[in-house]
Amino acid sequence: MDRQSLRPFFLRTAALFLALWCLMAGVLTYLNYQRHREIIRSSMEEAVLLSASRSDSTDGWGDRWLSNFTDDLAPYGGAVTLRLYNGYGTETARSQLLAGTATTPLNGPRDIASYALLFDPGLTEEEQLQLAHRLREEPVFIDFSFGNWCEYHGYKYSDEESQDLFLQVSVEVTGVVEDDVLYPQKLVYHLPEEDVTLLDSSSGYWSGKMLTTLAFRFVSLSPALVGQSAPEVLLERQYMAQEHLNNTVTHYVGGKPQPVPLNGAVSSFTQAAGGDGWVGCSYWVSLSPTHGLWPVYLLTFLLAIFLAFLVARAQARRLRREQDLTNAVAHELKSPLAILHSYAEGLREDIAPDKRAQYLDVIMDQADQMAALVSALLDLSRMKAGKTTFAPGPVALDRIVDTVFHTLERPIETAGVMLALDLEPCTVSGEEGRLSLVVSNLASNALKHTPAGGEIRVSLQGRGLFAHLLVENDGEPIPPEALPRLFEPFYRSDAARDRQSGGTGLGLALVKETVALHGGTCGVENLPHGVRFWVELPLLNT
Repeated sequence: MDRQSLRPFFLRTAALFLALWCLMAGVLTYLNYQRHREIIRSSMEEAVLLSASRSDSTDGWGDRWLSNFTDDLAPYGGAVTLRLYNGYGTETARSQLLAGTATTPLNGPRDIASYALLFDPGLTEEEQLQLAHRLREEPVFIDFSFGNWCEYHGYKYSDEESQDLFLQVSVEVTGVVEDDVLYPQKLVYHLPEEDVTLLDSSSGYWSGKMLTTLAFRFVSLSPALVGQSAPEVLLERQYMAQEHLNNTVTHYVGGKPQPVPLNGAVSSFTQAAGGDGWVGCSYWVSLSPTHGLWPVYLLTFLLAIFLAFLVARAQARRLRREQDLTNAVAHELKSPLAILHSYAEGLREDIAPDKRAQYLDVIMDQADQMAALVSALLDLSRMKAGKTTFAPGPVALDRIVDTVFHTLERPIETAGVMLALDLEPCTVSGEEGRLSLVVSNLASNALKHTPAGGEIRVSLQGRGLFAHLLVENDGEPIPPEALPRLFEPFYRSDAARDRQSGGTGLGLALVKETVALHGGTCGVENLPHGVRFWVELPLLNT
């Protein structure tokens, strides 16, 4: 099959498949957009409800708690700001651009097990962005522990080495301490091989402040500016969300803030625990309908193209088979039609009366051959299309084989060929006439290709759930390249010899389709000094 014949089929099929792919991609995009919108909405509702339940935390831990929800919009490149308000509308806590927790202190008061870290008051905008870029490049510092650091850098230590190195790792935080809240001015990570300074702020906030240095074993950070988008983009979206929230709290109806549309942000308010305050939430996302779908688009697109190619190739092959069949039928009919025309013209002339009967016999013989060809072709077409009438019943296959080969005893003896039958009783489900045709075609095929002095061996045995029929004949083996095509219509491995021996060229094709109609299989293989045809049919389940 050449590219030129495949191309028109592929272009038509690819256009259809791509149209279906576009439709599928559109539906998938819409469902994906709705799904992620629901995820974002549910996440923010949960953040507001949890914040409302913790509204009594009016110290630094309230700010730290609200900052935990900044991670929920990170996959979407979004920003969220949450605030707690008391019953008078006064803000008591707000989410931070950068907050954290420091646990297992190594010095300082022993009654405090962990500190809330609030970075926003002491950092400039430039310092926030610089720190966000640093955390994007080295995410191990976001959730720092000895184990995470070892895994991030690929270190593998024994238990004894790990215990020694664990004691060498710590995080030193310098800043302003207010009870259990720490405002960091400097963060230094003490590692076994080096000291890493993550933060060293020089903003004016620290002027005149008393700084304290504490050491911790673990530090966990919640950076709002580290996500899918660049820190600068996330900072701009944070400002938009904060602006929206600032506008909503200035509009009261009945003592409750009312949402005001602004810049595509969404705000909501929920009554806090105890009913004397409010939780305000404003978030801004740039949600694309194709979020997370590009790998799916690529894979399904390639699959659509591949399926289009397979379908186009199957169509081209089917057309090629139909063309080959048409050419073969025309070739088969050409010779008998030429003979009919020649002898018919002879009858129109004044020929001897004794030759007239001979001419008529030739015409009748050629007409019978064409009728047999057309009948076989129609039968084969019906079976391939599944439109043939099939009424199976119990059939003694051994009796059919015995009858067919004994009918050929005279031609077999005339050809000087020996016959050996080894038949076991086997009953199958099928039509006796069709199975007789199968055996007759195999028998006549074996007789045609067995030389004088050769032998035809026929064996029928029941093996498990199947009846196995073997028809072997001595003679020349079939060329290996012809074996896969032997059951194709009009295919002849030795065209000249087969045509001289008569036949329609459809015998083996009818054998294959008839056996398949009975739920069986058939095949052919070469022997050292001949050929073996085999048929396998399901035994009747009694």
